[in-house]
Amino acid sequence: MNTQELAKILKASHVGEPLSFFGFSIDSRTVKGGEVFIALRGKVHDGHNFAQEAIKKGAVAVLCERLLDLPKNVPQILVEDSLSALRNIALWKRENFKGKVVAIAGSAGKTTTKEMTAFLLSKVRKVCKTPRNYNSQVGVPLSVANFEEDCAFWVVELGASQKGDVKRLVEIVKPHVRAITAIGEEHLETFGCLDDVILGNGEIFYGMEEKDWGVCPAKVSHCYAIPKKLTFGDEDFSAEEIKLSAEGVSFKVKGKEVFIPIPSLAVVENALCAFRILEALGVDWREISNSLTDFHPVEGRFRVIKKKDLILIDDTYNANPPSVRMALKSLSLFDGYRIAVLGDMLELGELSEAYHREIGRLCTELGIDLCLFYGDHMKYAYQECLQKGGNCTFFEDKKRLLDFLLGKSFGKAVILFKGSRGMKMEELVEGFIDGRLCGCI
Repeated sequence: MNTQELAKILKASHVGEPLSFFGFSIDSRTVKGGEVFIALRGKVHDGHNFAQEAIKKGAVAVLCERLLDLPKNVPQILVEDSLSALRNIALWKRENFKGKVVAIAGSAGKTTTKEMTAFLLSKVRKVCKTPRNYNSQVGVPLSVANFEEDCAFWVVELGASQKGDVKRLVEIVKPHVRAITAIGEEHLETFGCLDDVILGNGEIFYGMEEKDWGVCPAKVSHCYAIPKKLTFGDEDFSAEEIKLSAEGVSFKVKGKEVFIPIPSLAVVENALCAFRILEALGVDWREISNSLTDFHPVEGRFRVIKKKDLILIDDTYNANPPSVRMALKSLSLFDGYRIAVLGDMLELGELSEAYHREIGRLCTELGIDLCLFYGDHMKYAYQECLQKGGNCTFFEDKKRLLDFLLGKSFGKAVILFKGSRGMKMEELVEGFIDGRLCGCI
């Protein structure tokens, strides 16, 4: 495709001589060469100010809202709204795609389920997937705009922080299979309550056609009117004989033995969801499930790091009550001295104190040997844990927490690190590893 053809699709003005291009970029730092740079106006930065840099990096054209002072050999596509134009590019791309589209939403496990689904499908046909956690109102259309058209499957992750988010994304991707991984307390500052979380994620089933499939946890299936439905976590489709070790988790589904090298109970639920998605697509998951022995987690999602007698679990990408509960339950099944290093669960609104106190109680109920709490909200978890007789310490400062970890010798231990994205708990993982390598412990 060339830039003149793109302008025609968008009903936009084209300035300059047409050039062929390969893909789209919204970040001048990640331009690889040959793309159209889309200048988006954000809350902090205006992409129009980075168009020159994008051209220097190899972008061949710019899609923008005003004519920019660029070299004459750089075509410009002028639109009223760059984000709307990106959305329209994705809509055009979807309308011309002949394969099957899978969309995945939910309160937890979206990225892992998306990665696992794409991993399994790649064993039978060519797959495109949203990279990393590109699940936003910008990330999804950008991903779709860059997807290859000769794929058999597109696997798309849909994020939501308020009502309407998922519906807007579903209108773009028009999935054939729509899945919810889990429902729980998330983004309550913007959703308001759990009922609205259920409704917000349920927007994934908006506009379903008779031939489309819906996949969801059995415990919330009654909340949604889905014409063709597959559930998981019930008697009909659940995991049995679950065994967890430092090497991973094994379980049986419908008599089929499965092993995944991620020692997490959450990944079992993710696998059940992925298997149901494959069923809806007409792919026999039993024939390819053995390949999951080679499946590895996305960074920051229950990634295991072994250092002599220590096992570190990097689950720092994000945290909300359901994901923290599951992580703690997984930690409790490990042998050795079990340590939970927990940072705040953010965006819980007025219910934040209650949910943090619940986590403090859960730590003692599960018998976690040592709990290290960090952040303004985790002080409530600390208070509750201490009151219930738990072995715990609270830190207001991340450096003091790291110094505490580096100053102790725990012997054979398992250390879980988890917190919301804004807490940057990965800094503790990195600092702890660097400290040990430097001989600080």
